[in-house]
Amino acid sequence: MPIHTQDYRHWEGTLNPRPRTRWWIIAKAELKLLARRKIVRLIVAVPPLIYILVHATLIFILNQVPGVAFSFDIDNEFFQEFLFRNPGTGPPSSFLIALIAIFGGSGLIATDLKNNALSLYLSKPLSWVDYLIGKFAVIGILLGCLTLVPGLLLFLEQVLLTDTSFLKTYYWVPFSIIAYSVLITLSPSLLMLLFSSLTSNPRYAIIGFCAVWFGSHVTYEILKAITRTSKMALVSIWAHYDILGTALFAGSHDYAVHWAWALLIQIALIVLCIFVLHRRIRAVEIVK
Repeated sequence: MPIHTQDYRHWEGTLNPRPRTRWWIIAKAELKLLARRKIVRLIVAVPPLIYILVHATLIFILNQVPGVAFSFDIDNEFFQEFLFRNPGTGPPSSFLIALIAIFGGSGLIATDLKNNALSLYLSKPLSWVDYLIGKFAVIGILLGCLTLVPGLLLFLEQVLLTDTSFLKTYYWVPFSIIAYSVLITLSPSLLMLLFSSLTSNPRYAIIGFCAVWFGSHVTYEILKAITRTSKMALVSIWAHYDILGTALFAGSHDYAVHWAWALLIQIALIVLCIFVLHRRIRAVEIVK
């Protein structure tokens, strides 16, 4: 029988779209694709793992080896510096965040634009919000494995290796770890997705992200040298994180800027990224 004369049965099942978890389908598929690439596994997993193990070892040595002393203590500022630290003041966690954002997110939307897959996604029972959350979750999960999860585990390690006095003094630190981890996950993730949505070539997305992520701090250092004031910190994303981190962890900083200004600029940056992503995604959405 010729195929054009065959009869096909219509599917009579019940569709359960699960609108609250539809984004997870996209995130899970992208995570599986990233896991298959050896270079991504190497760069995204190995450096953060070494960074985390070094801090876990330092906590163990300070608590279990008598007579050992370092230039720092395990306190609220220790956890702030673990989550985000400028290259000039210690191990460059800012570089690790950039590595994860670049290798984990540069091609998330750019590849879909290159292969004309974005319209295919949106032809399914998926909205642009589902698509954006699914893509964002990929970078967010990877960055969470660098910030939120190890930060809480390191705090738990310190609590288990000390008496209850540490927990009584710093009981509020886990909440600061959660808030700070969310903060330093939102901006780089959305910024990477923004540049990924502006081109079909992931390399151009990497260039744009690096220009803003690293260039903003370089611009601040130049302006600071010219004006001799730290008020120029408003142009640096890294300085925003330092200022907000000291506010969350009850620390101190050398910037002549109130934390509220840094928070407003970060909120404005997040809103701008979402606005541009919305326009770029809706531009190819299929009209039903």
